[in-house]
Amino acid sequence: MEYPPFIWGGIGTFAKNLAVGLCREGVEVTVVTGYPLPSNVKSIDTDEDNNPLLEVIRFPYLNLHPKGMFFQLTNLKKIYEAVSKSGADLVHGQCLSTFPALIRLKKLVPLVVTFHTSPKIERAIVAHSLLRGGSFEDFWTYMIGYPAWSIVFREELRNSSMAVAVSRNLMSELLQEMGETYRPKMRTVHNGVDIETLDREYQKVEDEVEESDDTILFAGRLEFRKGALNLIKLAHQLQKEKVDLRLIVHGTGSLFGRINKAVTDLGLTNIELKGFTSRTELMRSMKKSKFLVIPSFYEACPMILLEGMCLGKIPVMFDLPYSVEFTENGKYGVLAKNTKELVAKLKTMRENVDLKNLSNKMKDFGRKSYNMRNTSREYLDLYKALTER
Repeated sequence: MEYPPFIWGGIGTFAKNLAVGLCREGVEVTVVTGYPLPSNVKSIDTDEDNNPLLEVIRFPYLNLHPKGMFFQLTNLKKIYEAVSKSGADLVHGQCLSTFPALIRLKKLVPLVVTFHTSPKIERAIVAHSLLRGGSFEDFWTYMIGYPAWSIVFREELRNSSMAVAVSRNLMSELLQEMGETYRPKMRTVHNGVDIETLDREYQKVEDEVEESDDTILFAGRLEFRKGALNLIKLAHQLQKEKVDLRLIVHGTGSLFGRINKAVTDLGLTNIELKGFTSRTELMRSMKKSKFLVIPSFYEACPMILLEGMCLGKIPVMFDLPYSVEFTENGKYGVLAKNTKELVAKLKTMRENVDLKNLSNKMKDFGRKSYNMRNTSREYLDLYKALTER
């Protein structure tokens, strides 16, 4: 359902990158997606017209939660007809955007679903947040909405021909939640970065700004799971210990107002809240920053982390299963148990480590590990295994 320019998170970026990556492998790709009503996007600005192997078919849906369900329920017949007419050999859907449509679609061709999170983990984090600054919006979405989330995930897993988790940690969590009986049909494939496009975006701002060793970037939704309140803790600890590091924060969300108020109340001068910004503005801040902070309590396979590493940005995260998995046990990043330890490690790194050399190693590692070309080929192998049965 998410596809440029209508993107609210990493799933839309993943879908776009995979579609383009498959086309570069010579595969004809038809994307069936939507556009929300009402919408503040004046025109659909994508590059599908320039790609002869890529066709994008859009249907309208109400811009209300749950968006994926509204999209499917109002367009079930159209989706089925579009897939049928496309002559597709296989359908690839994303979690929360494939059920109930897959009930009919699986009768046409094999069906793959990629999972980007776990309902049980989302619920657990909200429960943890209740007395720690979490929002009512998160409580309503992930706690009250958990039964519906769980049913949809289970149906997508049960009705798919093959299910893909975007990290080893997520696969383990889903199997614990949904049952070991699904293990034979599950695979792990990390998300990938469209490096060619990323480099073009980055080079556009290359002459406008210079990278700085004293700047840390955050980009994402300002909600509890993303560790939004940890940004305040980090900025406060840095200012308290007189460490000359500055945070640039891109994004908005349920905790934006609370964070903005905390910045004023604490007199923080080392953090800048950009709010919701364009991709170009994000690339300017990315270019300026040496570090990329991801203070989340949980992630599956964050696109901003992969993109940052491919550009040589040094990730700063808590020592959690997802961060360990994507940084080779912390070899390519700064991992710590809490905010105070993060600040101490950052301070030591800046004093004792050749940051330019580390950044170059980070860039090489990111491009070897998370190139969409590799991800596309892994998916092609999965597709072939299903279509040749």
